Amino acid sequence: MLIILLTLIGLSLYVLIGIILSIGFERLGSAFTAWEFRSSLLLSLIAAFTSTIIATPIAIFLAYIISRNKGLTSILVESILTIPFTMTPVAVGSLVLIFLLKTPLGNWLNAFFNFLFSLNGAILAQFILSLSAMITPLVETFESISIEYENVSRTLGHGIFSTFIYVVLPMAKRGVISSVLIGFTKAFSDFGATVMLAGAIIGRTATLPAAIYVEMNSGNIELAFAMILLSLIVSFIIGFATRLWRG
Repeated sequence: MLIILLTLIGLSLYVLIGIILSIGFERLGSAFTAWEFRSSLLLSLIAAFTSTIIATPIAIFLAYIISRNKGLTSILVESILTIPFTMTPVAVGSLVLIFLLKTPLGNWLNAFFNFLFSLNGAILAQFILSLSAMITPLVETFESISIEYENVSRTLGHGIFSTFIYVVLPMAKRGVISSVLIGFTKAFSDFGATVMLAGAIIGRTATLPAAIYVEMNSGNIELAFAMILLSLIVSFIIGFATRLWRG
């Protein structure tokens, strides 16, 4: 494992240092202070945090219900809820876009929440993906907790809700936190679904992945690499924290 670790670190540093030297420290530093960089980072954080906060209680509720009901029905429910996670994000965003444009309910929702080409659209797209990504890890977490603990709690006078809050959630703490981090990562890193609904308007709707695409197409390599480097760091920290906490 030590040899594998040193090899991976060596290859990563070789690639990153080579790119940094080719761009130059001064130009890379200017990219990190550019308003496009700050704007896309802020929009990414707002959209990812908001969508994950909204998705978390819903995912916990649905996953708990699924985990306590065995059979074909629960399997079908979980399979349907996780479709956005397994589908191509562009397809997910396109499906939601068509729904908003072509159906009466979608028209009403869009008129009320102003989803298209706005930050609300990015939050909606990332909410769907974040919720879908959290379901299966949460189901596995709740399934690992014996229902006998809940039965004992109820014999001692606790109701269903208080048993869930004071018995189940504390025991599922590690799995819940790691699942939330997975959901946040899915939201933060999404490009396809977010662009389909919110677009990629720099300073208004372009999250970090969308801004990378725009800057690469515009030839702003140093600015795009600064955004890529930040995405790489955030992804590593969240991934490492998720596995460390889960373990």
